[in-house]
Amino acid sequence: MNSRKTILLLLLSFFTILLHAQKLDSTYFNFRNKIDKIVNYDEKIKSIIDKADDLSERDNARSEEYYLYAERILNEDDLSNRAHILKRLGLIYRDRGEFDVSMKYGMESKKLYYELSDTLKMADANIHIGVLHKIVAEYRASINAFNEAIRLVSNKKDSTIIARSYNMLGGSYRALKKIDSSFISYRKAIEIFTALKDEERLNSVNSNMAILYGKQKQYDKALKIHLNSLAYLKNTDDKSNTVIAYSIVASEYYILKDYDKSLKYTDSSIALAKKEKFKQKLVGAYRRRSHIFRKKKDFKKAYENHVLYKKYSDSVYSVKKRKEIKELELKNEFEIEKKELETKSKRKELKLRLYVLLIVLILFFTIIIGFLVWRDHKARAKRIKDKFEKEKLKKEILAQKIKVSESELKGLIADNTMRLEFIKQLSKQIKEDKDETNSDLVKAYANSLLLKLQNQISTENKLSSLQDKINEVNQGFDQIIIEKFPNLTKTEREVCSFLRLNLSIKEIASIRNASIDSIKALRYRIRKKMQVPKNQELERFIQSL
Repeated sequence: MNSRKTILLLLLSFFTILLHAQKLDSTYFNFRNKIDKIVNYDEKIKSIIDKADDLSERDNARSEEYYLYAERILNEDDLSNRAHILKRLGLIYRDRGEFDVSMKYGMESKKLYYELSDTLKMADANIHIGVLHKIVAEYRASINAFNEAIRLVSNKKDSTIIARSYNMLGGSYRALKKIDSSFISYRKAIEIFTALKDEERLNSVNSNMAILYGKQKQYDKALKIHLNSLAYLKNTDDKSNTVIAYSIVASEYYILKDYDKSLKYTDSSIALAKKEKFKQKLVGAYRRRSHIFRKKKDFKKAYENHVLYKKYSDSVYSVKKRKEIKELELKNEFEIEKKELETKSKRKELKLRLYVLLIVLILFFTIIIGFLVWRDHKARAKRIKDKFEKEKLKKEILAQKIKVSESELKGLIADNTMRLEFIKQLSKQIKEDKDETNSDLVKAYANSLLLKLQNQISTENKLSSLQDKINEVNQGFDQIIIEKFPNLTKTEREVCSFLRLNLSIKEIASIRNASIDSIKALRYRIRKKMQVPKNQELERFIQSL
């Protein structure tokens, strides 16, 4: 009868599991059909990842399916979503106790976040890596990872990541029996989570603090906190921490020698861990179960559970896996350092190229500016030279005209001088003849005089021609004299014109039909009005105007 009941129960369980599996497959199939209808890539990927994230706390196996499905259809350049998927897969495999695979995913996600320059996500990846080190008892490596996470976000002021890191640090210090450092880390985490009003994480830190109370033999205080923590976690979908809470409560009852309650909570942790495939969490549970049965003198069950403990322990905490984790970490660190060196090298190369380009540009523009300046200078020099040549030619032509005019003028002056001399002699002769005789010859003399006077008129015409020549030579000079020396009289200006032609006092006197003394007096007045220095000739001064 009992065997029939057992068979019926087994069949019922089998069909229940089968129906549940079919239901899950149907749900997954329906979701796939819904996703296949979405055309937009971003919308499709977001839907799959959101679904996987939602399942991650409740159903790791199903969550993994969705993450792997999303990974298969990811675009190659979609680094952000790829990094997120790798990070979440790392957490799934960590709960399963496959730490080498978990470390691989964690390292790859950190590498991608490094390429994306996402320091917040890099810090989050560091926490995951630190937890893995802590699980395999590499506590100092875990402390380094948690401190690195804090350093990465210190400038970003992300309080949540900092508090999570302090919470994990407390566990590593506790394992190293640095109780004071552990308390300090937990208190920092509690302070931040309290300010953030993050009840879930605050519950986690309080639970860790309770473990420290247990270390200090404050068992009742510790047990009370652990039971409250377990009650809180049961109302959430956090299966991983719920398993841990069951194990911690079981440990506290074991210490208090309440083996029945310890066994009860241990069995609960084993049942949930098996359901969620948390292989790593089964190690401690079977070890504790073995100790409980040994205390209860049930050595057969103690041995059976010890065998199970060794089985899971060897698969999870093997030396080979620890080496693989270490190798993965070293490889990742090497790749990060290599990338940093490559980045620095590229920056140096780029900087050098910029300097070379800058120098080339400076030289290029210097040559261009130099050429333009040289061309401008050459053009200006040519213009000046052409202008100088034109001026020189004008001066030569003018000098030639002056020379010709001077030659003509001197000829006229010489002729005029002869006429004047002739008039003087004639006047003297008439005077002498007039005084000496009253004869009829006077008439003849008068006729002769008239003829000579006619010749004088001709001479005066020549003088008029002379004046025209003077005006031509001194064209514009009279205006200069008026502007510079407005106090000179017209007569004085005319004398200046003669002096400019370098005529002597005697020649000027003859032209103006004036005495030499009067010309000298005019020269004196001109020198005084022009304020000509005593050591300078008047003619040179006038010619320089």
